[in-house]
Amino acid sequence: MPALRLLLLTFCLFGVWLESAIAAGPSTSGTAEIGFPKPLEEYNDSGTPGVFRKLAGRVKADPVNLFATIIFACAIVHTFLTARFMHIAHHFQTELEHLADQKEQAAPEIEKRRDFLQFWSQFFHFFGEVEAVFGIWLIPLFVVIALMKGWPFLVGYVTSQNAAEPIFVVVIMAIASSRPILRLAERCLAQLAALGRSTPAAWWLSILTFGPLLGSLITEPAAMTICALLLRQKIYALKPAKRLAYATLGLLFVNISVGGTLTHFAAPPVVMVATKWSWDIGYMATKFGWKAIAGIVVANIVYFLLFRSELLNLKVMHVEEKEKRRPIPAQITLVHVLFLVWTVLTSHYPAL
Repeated sequence: MPALRLLLLTFCLFGVWLESAIAAGPSTSGTAEIGFPKPLEEYNDSGTPGVFRKLAGRVKADPVNLFATIIFACAIVHTFLTARFMHIAHHFQTELEHLADQKEQAAPEIEKRRDFLQFWSQFFHFFGEVEAVFGIWLIPLFVVIALMKGWPFLVGYVTSQNAAEPIFVVVIMAIASSRPILRLAERCLAQLAALGRSTPAAWWLSILTFGPLLGSLITEPAAMTICALLLRQKIYALKPAKRLAYATLGLLFVNISVGGTLTHFAAPPVVMVATKWSWDIGYMATKFGWKAIAGIVVANIVYFLLFRSELLNLKVMHVEEKEKRRPIPAQITLVHVLFLVWTVLTSHYPAL
């Protein structure tokens, strides 16, 4: 209870400060009037020798640079600690599950312990997400800018940034990882595997050849998800030799890493530079795409020849149970595909 009161008091004080800062601050209709962040040319340190001397000069010119550098360093350190945070979260979650099994114990101490474990499990799990690291450290950066420069400077800085590409990456990944899109891609791979009578070897070639290329349409993470699930069902369920199992896993990683280079809108690394470097589908296909396809095909042929006997000897030892999955109506899948196409076509217009 004291902690809750302290938290409420902190929010109230922050709200009062924020209201006064907004009321006292000038208009932020133009970011040019804000002059933040300071352009690099205005530091006039091109002739200053040494990185540390340049940093010291820039900190002296604008103290916000010191705090921004410290926050950036903390974010880098945090990135390397995410695995440790996940381990701690798993430890708390395991203890929570053991405690949850003790249903007969409903003492106040037990309930308090459960709340404690649940909170810290979620806390460390959130801080262990690599994708959230820099977003988390934006909060102290914004607080520093607001305190040292004022609220108008913070608003001017945020509104002057172009967030079209990050927004596109988030939206396209959310749509591509939806169940209708994943099921559609899975059915396409099943049709290709049927050309080889749906044998384990045919599934292996279909998944590792065409699956990674889906990364150019539905993003690499979504393609990885589909390929991993299908490999588990069609290959790893048959208990292949460890040599084949690990080789398949490594080949999947390599193929996925290049499978998203046929287009300019699916792979996040490509999306982030496509606009600035004027890369379109034609450029990607002629410069990178055909090379990626050739590399995937050659790698798969080499691996297939190396593990030919193991792949051909894989036999389905039992009749696979029909998956108890509710069918997705065609119109639902069509709507998701249309949203996917719309997002790609309007990738440079966040409002749309």
